[in-house]
Amino acid sequence: MSVGNEVPRVIAICSGKGGVGKTFFSVHLAEYAAKKGKRVLLLDADLGLANVDVMLGISPKGSLLELVRGEKGLSDLIVSARAGFDVLPGGSGLYELTALDTEQQQVMMNEMRRISSDYDLVLIDAAAGIGDNVLYFVSASESALVVLTPDPTSLTDAYALIKVLSRQRNMRRFMVAVNQAEVFDAQVAFKRLLSVADRYLDVHLDYVGNLPHSPDVREAVQGQKLLTVQDAPVMRQTLDMVLANILARERDLSRNGGLQFFWEHSLNEGMNIDAKVQEESS
Repeated sequence: MSVGNEVPRVIAICSGKGGVGKTFFSVHLAEYAAKKGKRVLLLDADLGLANVDVMLGISPKGSLLELVRGEKGLSDLIVSARAGFDVLPGGSGLYELTALDTEQQQVMMNEMRRISSDYDLVLIDAAAGIGDNVLYFVSASESALVVLTPDPTSLTDAYALIKVLSRQRNMRRFMVAVNQAEVFDAQVAFKRLLSVADRYLDVHLDYVGNLPHSPDVREAVQGQKLLTVQDAPVMRQTLDMVLANILARERDLSRNGGLQFFWEHSLNEGMNIDAKVQEESS
């Protein structure tokens, strides 16, 4: 149960492009928080191309498509990972999940409200890019973690994501983690992103750390297992430092309202955008 009367914290993990390690951060942040005594739910929101279950080596009980169709409830779909946290799988190869209508969003909202008191932390592993579902999930979260690499395309796409979220969805604060980079290269990449953001956007970027490129990470991903201190002590220590930084950041209570807020806010955002589109086309 949530501690006291405090509502669950909701963090979205996102990236401008795929292949930068976003899901790797998501599953390990869930594990780390669970080890710290938090009740954690990890939602795989990469709808249509979900892979959290693959990375963790777990078998889904179904997909969110069955939820929005009213065929199953959340309790029927949630899977407990061996690492001590719960997972709500998305669905792979299901095109319908990539464009949920407001009625389907309402179904999800109602279900999430029922279990909101069961968790201290909800992590949203969003899809890569700036698609509608990405904006829907990330902008409704209390805070966002942007994962990128020093690759120029990753930097460009990360900036594009932050730009859209700040200008269209009124998000102003972003945590940033740089993957596959040594300390110096990671700091250079962040400073480049920060320089452009400071010049053109009204946002605050908070650097939480870096994770160097390592074969240990690749082996863990390929083996469908989490990175352990026994297999990779140095990498695991470095990873834990970044994860600790993320959880240590102060909550943005101006955006907080728990899971009910999460779904109701995202539903209202979608309705407002639909209304604006209809108004402009009439």
